[in-house]
Formats: sequence, C-alpha cells, structure tokens
Amino acid sequence: MNSLLRPALFVLAAGLLIACAPKSDDATPPHEDWIIESRVQFQGDRPKERLRLWVPYVVGDLYGSPNAGEIATATLRPDLAFTLNLNLGYNKLQRALIPTAFSQKWMTLEPKDARVARIIPFVLPVDGIAPVGTAEWLDTDTNVRLLLVYVDRPARVRGEIVHDGRSLRFDIDAKSAGYLWVKQPEGSGDYTVVPRPKNLVLAVF
Repeated sequence: MNSLLRPALFVLAAGLLIACAPKSDDATPPHEDWIIESRVQFQGDRPKERLRLWVPYVVGDLYGSPNAGEIATATLRPDLAFTLNLNLGYNKLQRALIPTAFSQKWMTLEPKDARVARIIPFVLPVDGIAPVGTAEWLDTDTNVRLLLVYVDRPARVRGEIVHDGRSLRFDIDAKSAGYLWVKQPEGSGDYTVVPRPKNLVLAVF
C-alpha cells in the first residue's frame, strides 16, 4: 500500500469510529457548579429506618407533582451526605422537557417558548414510598429556603400575588441556559436568583 495513503486511511477509519460511537447523555463539557455536595438534615428527630433519596423533576412548570422521574440519582451515605451530579443524564433532561404551562396563571414567561423544570427532592424509607417529611434546599449561612430550577435558554419568570396575607413577587431572570438557585421567602418577598450557596443542606421539616 502506498505509504502516503496509510495515514489518510487511518484518519478516515478513526473518524468513522467516532461517528458511530454512541453519544453520551452527559453534559459536555461538564459544569463544575452542577455537582452538588450536600447532606440531609432533619429539623426534628431523625427516623430510625434506613433512608433513600429520590430526585425527580417537574417539567413544564415550577410547581406540581413530579412528571419526569429521576435523571441523575444520588445515594445517601451513612452520615446522610450525598453527591448529586446534574451533568449526568443532562441530555435526557433535554428530551424530557415539555412546553411550559404554569399552573399558577398569574405567572408569566418570556420568551413563551422557553422550557423550564424544577428538581423536587424526596427523602423516603428504603422500603417505602411515603416521604418522611417535606424536603427543602436550605442555605445554612442565610437560613433561606431555595428552589433548584432549570431553564433551557435565557428567560424571565414574572408574577405577583397576595396569598394568605403574604405579598409574593416572582422576578427570576435567567441570563443563560442552565440550573438556577432561587430564594423563596417565608413571608412576603421576592423569588429571585441567588449565587450558588457555599453551605447547602436538604432540610427535612
């Protein structure tokens, strides 16, 4: 075989192998800030039974029951610490997204074709399906409860309501596609994007 032809054939074969290789569902390149190191922290007595973590999504809304199941899983260690790597299965999330239709009709989205999702974690008995409490992301430095939200493009969520004597305003401004930490006030106040917390727990109330 012509010595000049061999390198060209090698490059062609390598290219075909790469093209035929199955594409990963993981984020490429991975995002360091999508890797969450946290732990479950009970705001009362810890249950005696063995526990597990279930981390499903609500897609097409920020509220409601999970409708997309788990995409990235997390295993509780004996000290209730866990790692949730949202880079894993990222492209599965893209395929699971549906058109946004807020159940809270006073909420609006710009642009309207942006797609949103929210991770809603549950702490369950290993052998059961009933949550042991209400799980909320909590910034332990500020004691602020958080939502973990995903948007597939730059977008803005707006809305105002007075409910149970509380005046709430949504002012969520996503500068790019990705995951956002959104503070949720306990009383009146604004739902806004905040920096990723340095000290984060999954508090169970």
